[in-house]
Amino acid sequence: MSAPFGFLNAFKPPGPSSAAFGNWVKRLAGGASVGHWGTLDPRACGVLVLAVGKATRLLPLITDSSKSYVFELVVGEQTDTGDGAGQVVARATVGQDWRRQLPSAIAALRGPQLQLPPMYSAVKVSGSPLYRAARAGAVVPRAQRAITVWELCILPNETDGRSARLFVRCDAGTYVRVLCEDLGKQLEMPARMGALLRVASGPFELSESMTPADIARSLKACLLDPLRVLSQRRYELDAVGARRFCAGNEVVLEMLEGRRPHEAPDALSDDVLATHDGTLLGTGVLIRRDDQAMLAPTRVVAAHGQGT
Repeated sequence: MSAPFGFLNAFKPPGPSSAAFGNWVKRLAGGASVGHWGTLDPRACGVLVLAVGKATRLLPLITDSSKSYVFELVVGEQTDTGDGAGQVVARATVGQDWRRQLPSAIAALRGPQLQLPPMYSAVKVSGSPLYRAARAGAVVPRAQRAITVWELCILPNETDGRSARLFVRCDAGTYVRVLCEDLGKQLEMPARMGALLRVASGPFELSESMTPADIARSLKACLLDPLRVLSQRRYELDAVGARRFCAGNEVVLEMLEGRRPHEAPDALSDDVLATHDGTLLGTGVLIRRDDQAMLAPTRVVAAHGQGT
């Protein structure tokens, strides 16, 4: 039986942490490696991207790192965690006209900006995650991070007068909790995040995500071939080249993107994908040695001899 291998577009329900969900998948995978491509807070739900088996080595090759969320903005109170799980640290009366001011507040937060990571986060300062200091009642100086909010808009929703439902597409490092607090500053009132649903993570979308029931039924059936996701250039190797590549050896290429070997660059640092019969063997870099174009392996994910 082959080892599990591939990307998993999972729907994480509210409750478990990303680490706990990943450990559950690891048990289903018989102890195979499981890597996260981003995490979700325990109370949040939606797309959680995992890699299983040797596919963990391919996570850095996913080029689209944007994230999209549907979230609830709650005005009139602020908590120490930025969401409904924390202690309330500020309250204010909510006026009747705050909704009329919301579009201009949203417009002010679109585009490139600096964001201060929250204390209740896994961001590490001096090797320690900020949430440890926060739980001890400390505030740690931390640097602002550059982020970009590409889209931010209001969605229709039923409301009690103190909340609004919004959509955002942003950089991977963006904290929606902080975005809610910043919207509150624009509105000149305390604010926090309510519910949070991740609807897309890079190329992985909520409509294609696998529920825990799907995964428990058949993890293998839920795994995506990385070739369906990765966008790097591909080089199809013959059987001899595939065997050499899987053994960690350089492979001679007859022609490099329409150029003869002597026209190939001395080296190309960008990873390319090596395949054989439509199967991903791994990644490599293109080099020139002795007037020959070569593919030098950098990651081998196929079994030795798979090209036979």
